[in-house]
Amino acid sequence: MTTKKSTDAPWIRVLPLGGLGEIGKNMMVLETVDDIVVIDAGVLFPEWNMPGIDVVIPDMDYLEENSARVRALLITHGHEDHIGAVPHLLNRLSVPVFAPAMAHELLHDKLRQARMRDETDLRLIRPGEQHQIGGLTVEWFSVCHSVPDSMGIAIDTPAGVVIHTGDFKIDNSPVIGSPSDLGVIADICQDGALLVMSDSTYAEEEGYCPSDREVVESLPRLIGAAQGRVIVSSFASQIARIQIIADACMAHDRKLCILGRSMVNNTKIARELGHLDISGDLTITSAEANSLPDHKVLILTTGSQGEPQSGLVRMSRNDHRDIRIKDGDTVIMSANTIPGNEMPVNESINDLIRLGARVITNREQRTHVPGHARKEELRMLLNVTRPKYFVPLHGEYRMLKAHADLARATGVEKENVFLLTDGDVLELDDESGKVVDHVEAGHIFVHGLGMWDESGNVVVERRSLSHNGVVTVAFSRNSVDGSLVGKPKIVSAGFVHTEDADQLLREAEDALIPVLDRSLKKPVEWAEVERIVRTTVGSFLNRRTKRRPLIITSAIDV
Repeated sequence: MTTKKSTDAPWIRVLPLGGLGEIGKNMMVLETVDDIVVIDAGVLFPEWNMPGIDVVIPDMDYLEENSARVRALLITHGHEDHIGAVPHLLNRLSVPVFAPAMAHELLHDKLRQARMRDETDLRLIRPGEQHQIGGLTVEWFSVCHSVPDSMGIAIDTPAGVVIHTGDFKIDNSPVIGSPSDLGVIADICQDGALLVMSDSTYAEEEGYCPSDREVVESLPRLIGAAQGRVIVSSFASQIARIQIIADACMAHDRKLCILGRSMVNNTKIARELGHLDISGDLTITSAEANSLPDHKVLILTTGSQGEPQSGLVRMSRNDHRDIRIKDGDTVIMSANTIPGNEMPVNESINDLIRLGARVITNREQRTHVPGHARKEELRMLLNVTRPKYFVPLHGEYRMLKAHADLARATGVEKENVFLLTDGDVLELDDESGKVVDHVEAGHIFVHGLGMWDESGNVVVERRSLSHNGVVTVAFSRNSVDGSLVGKPKIVSAGFVHTEDADQLLREAEDALIPVLDRSLKKPVEWAEVERIVRTTVGSFLNRRTKRRPLIITSAIDV
């Protein structure tokens, strides 16, 4: 990539390495001639076509290649799609991490688990604090979101002020925390922002996002009306929801049983930070919950998105270690289903109903409100900041497009609104802006200690296995001249029905024998042998079944 000379007019570059065109994997790079700062480092949770993958993280090669200029990682809030990839980034770069209180504590725990806590420069920041980072002045400001201590970031660059909103909505009466601080944002942008980058998740939705106060009214009423046990499933990061549920337990004489590692951990951190006010005698263990009358118990757990190992999904499968669903239970899903999770969520709801539970979702009652701004709030933010340039963030393409259209309608010049994709390099100065380059910014798949990019064959092979199964071809060779000894043996798994397999695979063996016999009579590399087997067996099976399984070849020298 070309680099401008420092004698040129002041300029900045913005480079999204994740979060544009997807919900998750958020990572934005802001660059000047001397400095680079990274805003957020999140994960994307695996989609249906990523079998066996734990999480997906951004491609960080660009940052490692320019590590001498990377000054800091700046965190907006503590959701996994914004902090989940921090350990992976710190494995490649040694930079200070600036994070607000809740995210700071969550990162502290995450880095402890990764055995990186002692070697990480993790710094706590408060709203209104300014930090000089290289040649940049960085200030955090409060925004309202669904996790406490969420913040936006203002960066004073040589070219002008850049605003990154983080995830936000405008709720003037949040259950926990402060409203989005439009006054501070207006002060920072009193001469207008050079660039605003803003949350697009609900940019297609008209009006205003409902306040969590609506859940304060409906959720306690639903809990009070239940005759038996109540089981509430929510996001572990939804701290305000935990407080609402705890208050409802107090009001309706129920004890609160909190289950799930992330739910227990987030509740502990929020109590230590003063975000939660829950008396010690309100909470009980799962054993105590099972010993009390049903109408005295409320169980709070995770699983609103159908996560296979979550508390609610385990209950729906009847394999939870401590809790069994029974007739008379009321299950409240206090979350919206994230697009792409509909199938596992519906499956767990069906299983809960089969076991005798009544299930209440946000479709029937107000059990949840989102944490993202809708059109009127986004217009308000644009009017307060008055940006010269605008980049929509955080969302699938249609959401980004809706936000870009909104910015143009609100007064940003058409040529100054940039609908970017991951990897685009946008260069701006006080005169004009344009996309000047593109860098690799695809998915990096993580499974255990293994990591692969999209060009690798691991995920491709897993997709093939999930669709077409596997066929194994084994044969023996003469150790002296390499010739074929006996017949090859072909077996399959997940490819064809057992009753059909024997005849088909025996015919495939017969088709392979003359090809192998000819090929092995002359010196040949193993890679070429594998190719011959794949081609011969694959073509035969495809003709007969219209499917092409993964083919694995092995040989024994005798």
